[in-house]
Order: sequence, then C-alpha cells, then structure tokens
Amino acid sequence: MFAKVWEKKLDPINKRRISDINFIIDKDLNVKDGNRSFLNLLQKTDFDLNISYILEDSDAKNLKFYLENFDDKAPQHNFIANIRPHENYISCIFTISRYDENFKVVIEELSYSRSLLDKALLESREFTALLQNFDAYYFTYDGKKIILKNTKDMTILASGTLENFKNFFPQHFKLNFTHDDSRTQFDLMIDDIEKFVSNKYYSFLQSNKKRLTVHTLKTSTRNSALIVGNIQLSHKTEVQANLYNGQKDGLTSLYNKKAITELAIKKINEDKSPCSLIIIDIDKFKECNDTYGHIFGDRVLVAVATCIQDAVKGSGMAGRIGGDEFLVILDRTSEDDIRNVARNIRTAILWNITNVEPGSIVTCSMGIAKFPEQAKNYNDLFVLADKCLYIAKYRGRNCYIIYKPEIHDKILFENKQIDDRVASGQYFHENVVSELTILDSIEKIKKDKPRTVEKVLKEIIDYLKISKITVYDENFEAAYIVSKNKDDNKEVRSSQLNSNYFSYFNEFGFLHFDNTNVLGSIDGKLYNLYNENNIASTIEVLSRGKDGKIKSFICYDLYRPARAFKNETVTLAIVLANLITRKI
Repeated sequence: MFAKVWEKKLDPINKRRISDINFIIDKDLNVKDGNRSFLNLLQKTDFDLNISYILEDSDAKNLKFYLENFDDKAPQHNFIANIRPHENYISCIFTISRYDENFKVVIEELSYSRSLLDKALLESREFTALLQNFDAYYFTYDGKKIILKNTKDMTILASGTLENFKNFFPQHFKLNFTHDDSRTQFDLMIDDIEKFVSNKYYSFLQSNKKRLTVHTLKTSTRNSALIVGNIQLSHKTEVQANLYNGQKDGLTSLYNKKAITELAIKKINEDKSPCSLIIIDIDKFKECNDTYGHIFGDRVLVAVATCIQDAVKGSGMAGRIGGDEFLVILDRTSEDDIRNVARNIRTAILWNITNVEPGSIVTCSMGIAKFPEQAKNYNDLFVLADKCLYIAKYRGRNCYIIYKPEIHDKILFENKQIDDRVASGQYFHENVVSELTILDSIEKIKKDKPRTVEKVLKEIIDYLKISKITVYDENFEAAYIVSKNKDDNKEVRSSQLNSNYFSYFNEFGFLHFDNTNVLGSIDGKLYNLYNENNIASTIEVLSRGKDGKIKSFICYDLYRPARAFKNETVTLAIVLANLITRKI
C-alpha cells in the first residue's frame, strides 16, 4: 500500500505548472528584481545575485549567449535549464521576454530530482511513518502535548506537557548534566521546541559515556503544525575531552594544535556531530609585536584566548593552532547562535585589549563554515573556513564571515582571477600604466583651473576603487570634494578637526583604518562621525611643506562594506596626497 501511494504521488509532483515565480535579469545574468516566490525558491532575502551561481556551467554559458542574441521580433522564448537552489537540481523551463533593457523570466514548469522528492517527503506529514525505519526514538509536539515513542513498534513511552517531558527525558535517557554542555543543550532544546524552532541538532552525553543526538523538524498542514524530533543513540563510547588536558598550549591554556585538531576530526569524521568550525586570526599581530614588544604580544594572546574561552564556554572547544591563530569547534549550526558567539568574540577582544594597552587597537578576523551542511569532512570544512578568513581580511578585518556559497564562491573566483593576473605580470603592468597616467595628470594640474584638480581626483577614485576624496587647505576648510556620486558633495569633518581628532594619527602624519568599526569601543564621537556618513575604510594624510607647516589634509574614504587597503595602496595614497599638495 505504501509503494502504491508513492507511485501515485510521483507523477503529479514531478511536473507542475507554476506561473507565480518570475525574475528580471540583464545580459550578464545579474538579477535585478523578482517576486517573493522567486526568493522563496532560492531561500534568499534579497536580489543581490547572479543567476549563473544556481545554474549548471553549460546552462549559464548558453543562457548568456541566448540573451546576447535575443530576437526581439518574437514575443517570448523558451529556454530549458537545470537550476540548483539548494543541494538539488531542478529541471525547469524559462519563458523569456524583453523587459526594457533587461529580460523577464517566468519559470513555467518544474521537474524535481529524486533527491529533492526524498527531502520533501521527509519533511512532510509522512515523517512519523518513515521514522519506523530507524532503530531509535522520536517525539512529536503540537503546542500542547508532547509524545515520546519507540520507532521499532511505535510504543508510547511518555505523553504529557512539555514540563513533564523536561523531567522525564533526562531520567529515561540517563543524561550526564555534569559534563560538557549537555545541560545548556537540553535547556536550549526545550526552549526551541516550545517556540517551534525547527531543523536544529542537539547533542547530549549519557552516563554510559555515549552520545545521544536529537534532530528536530517542523511539519504542518493548513490548520496545525507539529515539531518532530528524531532521537539517535550512539553505539560508541565518547572520548572524554579531559583526556587531552595534558595537551594544552603553555601560554594560553587552550588546547594545543594536536589536541584541538584530533578532537575536531573525531567529532566531524567519526561521530558525524553537527557543528561549526571557526578560524580566528589576530589582525596585524606582527605590527603589534613590532610596536609594543613581544611581552605585550604574549599578553594580547592570553587576553584573546580568555575572550574566546568565555564566548564558547558550554557550547564548544577552543585551541591555539598557530602563533596568532585559533580554532573553535562550536556545537551550534544555527546562524543566529553562530553570530552571537562570533560577535561576542570580536567585541570582547576589542574591549579587553584596549583596556590592557589604551594606545593599541587589536582586532580579530574570523572565517566560519558549518558541518555537515557545507562539507562532509574535517579537511574540507577547514578549507572553507580558511577561505572565509581570507575574505574577512580582505573586507577590512575586525569582522567574521560565515560561508555562503552563493556569495563567497564568486568572491573567491574573482580573487583567483587577480592571482592569475599577478602570476602573469598583467596585474602589475596594468597598475604601472594607471599610476603613470595619474602622475602625468598631476603634472598637468593648473592652479587657476579647479577642473583639472577634480579630474585628477576622479582618476584616483577610480583607480583606488574608493568612494570619495576630500581635500582641505591649511585652515582645514574643504577646498575640493570629489565623489563617485555626483550629488555626494557633503563635507563631513570640518567641525571635528581639532587636536583630539588628530590624536590617532601616527608620528608620520597619516591615519589608516581598514574598518572604522574598531572605534566603536574606543572613541564614540569619532565612531559616530564615520558611521553616520557610511565611511567604512579610510586613509587620511596631513601633508606638510618644506618648512614643516601643514599645507593640506586629504581624506580617501570608502563606503560600506569595509575593505582592507594593501600596503602599496596606502603608500600610493600618501605619495599622491603630497604631490597634489605641492601643485595646488
């Protein structure tokens, strides 16, 4: 009977006409707009997307060629493509028509892959019947009553209120609340069940040193909703983390590289326990050592370790895997939970280190990836987290990046293209040509023609890929304001330019912030100035004449999101500021 129902359902689901999913794209496959059904299909909240990232490579290439050679005489065209909104491929027909300068695409028909059908079925009302295939337990909660059953024979082990379940569950499964974070996990599970939070994993240690895992899913009809929890019992004895207590890092007292790596490999490769991997790197730690000395550097490492330990306490383990690099195994896969931990680490480091040495600004960058959602083993997960750390550094440091393939694969691809251009010499050749052009333009500046100055500043903005340049004279009055946006001619600093403002400048007369968020816990007034004007990264230069007197003050601003300026970019910005000062 079960098989017949399956066969009967397959055909109508396999193909169904849906005319409410549509979106607008340009010739380069960038999504410009769409409806809510399109966002729901991709599980996204905005249209910042290139459609090629959910298409097979051949389909993306063909679709781009198709649009470039679009026949405007025909009212509409059909194009068959395979899209991958999640982990599964869906065959569909795009009905394409001209929409001003772009194209409107309506998804007319879907053909679901078998894997997507399996996933949909598991999350449907038949879930409780499918659970009979597991040698485990499950429970259901409808908002009033929670029922615990054995999946072998569907025997009801307990039935009652959530409070009854809270008392029965730990006793029946002999949970060990004195070890690890089992108590925290259990309280979180009860709270999430009550709030109907779905698709989460919880892990508990039993008194027999074995693991118990609960995975929850929500299924619903038009009139009611149900939380279903699948309970799996491990047949292996848990390796106690305290076996590694002798393998601690001598300076920070966190696990050393060998211990934290072995614990991570066991948790991921052997136990298959859902978790998140966080790689943490202290920003510009070498500069910190060079400026304040290695004794201070050791104090920074100890303070950072304390901040990490406090943030992950009860929800994971942490170790030091390099000089200024740390690894966290977090027993959380919910993005909200991950963000809370990462945010606590980031802000705690900024606050604590500043208190240790008020003149210093020490921050950290983090790369994060989730298991098993994004990788199938420890090595692959580490690679993803490490790539996200690289992106965090590029984005201005003092931030964290949680891996999202639809966003970060594109960034990694673009960075690979730059690396290829560097290897071939093309990158440096292009930069030399551009810089010589700018220097030649500066030489041609005429004092009586402000437009020549504005032209040069516009060239600098395009080359440095920044948002705005403001040039102040020796009286700190704005002489030139040039922006990518022609209407953005607002002067933002004049009222703030006093001795306190310049207290953050170094002895060589310039200031460089890759991410102005670092000021959030240091200087509220200056932080507000940048934040209110959307300035995420900045290079500011005081240029002096031969007599040592200040002749100009030039600010190079980048709006959000932040980006880390390379050393050669900072050097060029300072050189250009001084050359422009001499000419004007």
